[in-house]
Amino acid sequence: MKKLEKALSELVNIHKNFTLQGKFEESYDTNQTWPDYIKISKEISFLFENFFPIDIEIETGFAPIKLFNFDEIEEAQYGYCWIKNSDKITKNPNWPDNNLVFMDDIGGGKPIIALLDTQDTPVYANYDSGRPFKISDSLADFFLSLSKLIEIVYGEFDIFEICDEDDELKTEFIEMITKEIEPLIGSDNFVNFFDYFYG
Repeated sequence: MKKLEKALSELVNIHKNFTLQGKFEESYDTNQTWPDYIKISKEISFLFENFFPIDIEIETGFAPIKLFNFDEIEEAQYGYCWIKNSDKITKNPNWPDNNLVFMDDIGGGKPIIALLDTQDTPVYANYDSGRPFKISDSLADFFLSLSKLIEIVYGEFDIFEICDEDDELKTEFIEMITKEIEPLIGSDNFVNFFDYFYG
């Protein structure tokens, strides 16, 4: 868990340095309990018990993404694990029980998913109606990569300067995130990580 703690501490520092939206609390409301009908891993539990994100929103240069609050986790599963209509909520038979949506595109439809029953909680992502693809072998590596992405997008490219006048990603941006993030998550995961955020 030390690696995850280090990764989350780095994310908190980056969040403060660039004054991102939302905040991390050092402790959480002990009156809140995780829903017993939603699975959880040690790593996800550590995130919410020790860093407690509140209204975290991150600009990527394209669409912003959101890290769900503790009390939004159930709602975050709607449209994925559960299908909600006017009169009832039904379980999606095609959604594995070990998949937890903990982040998403601000408009929805691009879930970032924790794989709960595997060591270190690998992270997957998805868009449209395709199959989820792995973007990190662990939750810790994902948050380290996300911190580095924020540092580059906010610190080097002023958020929305990642594209040239033809709305194409700048070569120097691609080269920088490849150099900084690929070693953290490996080449195969990086291809998927890049595709999720900028494909």
